[in-house]
Amino acid sequence: MIQKRTLIGILLIVVLVGAIPILGVAAPSSSHPAQEGTELLKNPGFEGLSCAPGSEPPECLDNWSNSANFDGSFHDNIFTPQGWITWWRKGGNYGQPEVKTIPNVAPFTGELPRIRSGYYATLLFTFYRLQDTGLYQVVTGLEPNSTVQLSAYAHGWSCDNDDKMGYSCGDPWNQTFQVGIDPNGGTDPFSPGIIWSGEQRSPDHYNLIGPVSAQVGAGGSVTVFLRSKTKWAYQYQDAYWDDASLVMTSPGTPPTDTPLPPPPPPTAGPSPTPRATPTPRPDGAIVHIVESGDTLFGIALMYGVKTDQLRQLNAGSLGPNDMINVGQALVISIPAEAPTPSPLPAPPTPEPATLAPGDPGETAGGASICVLAYHDRNGDTFRDEATEELLPNA
Repeated sequence: MIQKRTLIGILLIVVLVGAIPILGVAAPSSSHPAQEGTELLKNPGFEGLSCAPGSEPPECLDNWSNSANFDGSFHDNIFTPQGWITWWRKGGNYGQPEVKTIPNVAPFTGELPRIRSGYYATLLFTFYRLQDTGLYQVVTGLEPNSTVQLSAYAHGWSCDNDDKMGYSCGDPWNQTFQVGIDPNGGTDPFSPGIIWSGEQRSPDHYNLIGPVSAQVGAGGSVTVFLRSKTKWAYQYQDAYWDDASLVMTSPGTPPTDTPLPPPPPPTAGPSPTPRATPTPRPDGAIVHIVESGDTLFGIALMYGVKTDQLRQLNAGSLGPNDMINVGQALVISIPAEAPTPSPLPAPPTPEPATLAPGDPGETAGGASICVLAYHDRNGDTFRDEATEELLPNA
């Protein structure tokens, strides 16, 4: 009996140890016999799937991974929530984010709560780097041609200085959020096959991002994506996510001999009104007309000039704390005075050529001239051969 228990214990240990690499390396996925309204995601609120020994609810210790990254890398400053994969854009001024599964304790509570519900949320942030990053999860076992809908709650802290710690500042459209679905279960976050929701702002307070819907492909798998992007490399760029959700909204259509017509193309929204190209004034100065949402800092970035230059050129029209008004004309730059060019000397007048006496010169091109001289008796300028004789030696 003792040997049998020992053998069972050894087998149990082997099974548990063998399962650890699978959980750490394989792409997380969830499989469900989906029913309408049933939650299809694993760990949608980031509360954890398994907790380390010693966890006391609502805590779930070690509910994250350092190696659950889209490129298979290990980072000791990435703590991806269980069931998810962290991804980010590489190259240029884009940077790898730091990721944390944050608990509902200080400094994530108080005037600006960073957890929407439960005890945990997820934070992805960059520092003085551009941001295009997020999480994804593969969901399998779905009915082909069924329709699923994805949404999540998110908010951001985007600011370029320490004056408003915790509150967003600067360009209000610097940071945006989206949710997306790859209907065929692909894991490339930059694939053109992903169906994205529109870009949304959500500074300082949680807002619903999405929803977005997609029809499940023939393989019965989809991949859901959470995404935050920035336009500028601000000092603080935090993206907080909580309460993601994927549900089936309609079952699949059984196959028939007659193919169904393709779904109508989505109606394109109104195109954004392009900014007018600044026209120089008669004195050569470049002027910008302030529009809704403009800030002095954002205008400086737009034209590639320093904020102090705008302050100097518009010292008499700026309000307190760089306040500007819609319709206000801001001078961006003034032309430098160009030196007056010196007049060029007049070219010398060519001297006419003088022929030597008795030198008849040469006809241009070596040609000859034939002269017919006759006695024009009647003065009509026409020769009458019968009465008007030729003159010799002409």
